[in-house]
Amino acid sequence: MTDPAAHVRKQTLISIVITMAISAGFFLAVFGTTDPIAVWAPDNLALDFLPQSGAASFMAALMPALQTRAAIAKGTLPGTPPSVRSIVVRAVLLALLALGLGGVVIFALKLSGVVSFAWGPAFAIKVAYGALLGLIITPPAVRAVLKQG
Repeated sequence: MTDPAAHVRKQTLISIVITMAISAGFFLAVFGTTDPIAVWAPDNLALDFLPQSGAASFMAALMPALQTRAAIAKGTLPGTPPSVRSIVVRAVLLALLALGLGGVVIFALKLSGVVSFAWGPAFAIKVAYGALLGLIITPPAVRAVLKQG
């Protein structure tokens, strides 16, 4: 049987890598090779933190929680599998909370007075932010499934 704490760590590391990859892919799709990238109009790098926060956090909560549920169902983790509905509801709530974090980033950018970023630093910031979302969203999502089970 898998150690629950080790399972949380493993799922978190996987989630960090995936949210980084998703963030990189969406960055390339939205901003392409624009250089520099305006924080506000016309590129709106700052406002892009909202959809990134919501979408990446939803996935960072949903997929690891569903994988944890499957592991419980297989008997490799202790407990009883919670309902898929409860996992989806929690993922939505965590994504909504992450929108608040996106708002904090937007507010910080507004206070900073920065008007643009070169492509490289903008890309690095968005990918690092994706990693942060995986790091902070996945553990509570997975632990909740383990506690329900």
